[in-house]
Amino acid sequence: PRDFFAYGEFLWMKGIQEGLDYAVEQDTVGSVFPLTAGKLKGFSTQSQEWDWKPGFRLGLGFYTNYDNFSFEFDLTYIRMKAWSTSSNDGNGILMPLFLPPLASNMTIPLAAATWDGDFYTFDFMMGKPYHVSRYYVSSPKFGLRAAWIDQNYHVRYFYLSENNVNVENDYWGVGLTTSYEGQFLLGSGWYIYGKALVSLLYGNTTVDQKSDVGTVDAGVLANYVYYENSYNIKPAAEVEMGFSWGKYFNKGQYLASLKLGYQFQQWWNQFQARKFFDVNPASNDTISRRDLSFNGLVLGIGLDF
Repeated sequence: PRDFFAYGEFLWMKGIQEGLDYAVEQDTVGSVFPLTAGKLKGFSTQSQEWDWKPGFRLGLGFYTNYDNFSFEFDLTYIRMKAWSTSSNDGNGILMPLFLPPLASNMTIPLAAATWDGDFYTFDFMMGKPYHVSRYYVSSPKFGLRAAWIDQNYHVRYFYLSENNVNVENDYWGVGLTTSYEGQFLLGSGWYIYGKALVSLLYGNTTVDQKSDVGTVDAGVLANYVYYENSYNIKPAAEVEMGFSWGKYFNKGQYLASLKLGYQFQQWWNQFQARKFFDVNPASNDTISRRDLSFNGLVLGIGLDF
């Protein structure tokens, strides 16, 4: 090959965002103790509600004449979308988690939520592959990463009318990343690969959260508008393992390869929405579980030319 390579990967991923539980079931009528059911309603407690969505990764790189160092650029995109509905199972009420605690006469029989968004990363990596032995190739890399993660969350509480809570949670970050890939050569063009990547990104999270409540409960109108703009450092990690097969063509000038693997991604502290604990608006805090993760299949094709 003439030192250049390109690849494309189809991703079939299930995105999971923690902290999207939107109600608690109570067997008795009234938002007061004792709590007799205490069943949490929402995405994080029912894994079948998370949808599998497509994505892709496109990459281009080249090897230098100096000691075979490589430079690589790639872009990743994953679509995120899921929905959930919950009822009071015929008894009692649902207590909303994204509205302040309301009086006993607000009995919510049904709630629903949708979650969607877009996930992008752009990586620039430098590395050097080398044979540790005849049957093992080691490929450490390091470089820079940029990420954009835009999430939209819409909760609907049905009581006399439709009561809505909307959250826009947008994140961008840039920082350092490093990865390592190992290849165990099996012969006849086949090999098993495994790779891991970690990143630390400095970035910005913007939260725009608001409610539109059409029902007054005991004199309390639970409308609010909340906005937050914060800067911090967040970690991220990826691991992947699978099989690959490659074959040279045209007297060794071209190498075509296929791979099939399974990947996990973890993005810490992504969802920063607020929950309210009293009719006093000052009684609120960031939800405690807010990590974003992906897992799914990776089908790729590569060409060295």
